[in-house]
Amino acid sequence: MLDAVCSVGVDGCARCSVYKVSTFTDGNYGEVTLELHHCEQTFHANLHGSWRKMRIFEVSCELRNGHNTEWLKECMDAFVKQFVTEGFQLQKPDFRAEAPKRQALTRKADLTNKDISSFFHMPIKDASRELGLSTTYLKRICRQLGIPRWPYRKVASLAFDAQ
Repeated sequence: MLDAVCSVGVDGCARCSVYKVSTFTDGNYGEVTLELHHCEQTFHANLHGSWRKMRIFEVSCELRNGHNTEWLKECMDAFVKQFVTEGFQLQKPDFRAEAPKRQALTRKADLTNKDISSFFHMPIKDASRELGLSTTYLKRICRQLGIPRWPYRKVASLAFDAQ
């Protein structure tokens, strides 16, 4: 059960890092967003549906084989293929857009998974520069938050094509 792993609130999962976000749109049916989260040692998926900016549904489920990223990639590819077959279009994120500049935080210990996870799409050196931290200190904070390794390569390996 997901509740035992993570507490899902209005702003999403409190203790999770967001690994991947995919948004699908259709003019008739609205928008569906799939978020892949990592919490402690497991992955889980949050699925949000909205129509005209109103949230219609939200589903969260723990992925049974969450430790195996190859299985995870196959699962994500199948999900994308199904939505594209049904007429939705995958909105690709623009990682070329620069991440928001952040000044060095006065209390660096206040960093949360949510703060750090917005930088997972870039190498750890770039992320530490953006956060105003040393790479070593960022690694230490990640370990304290339950992130054993910087997930840049995992995030890149979960990239998929909608063809």
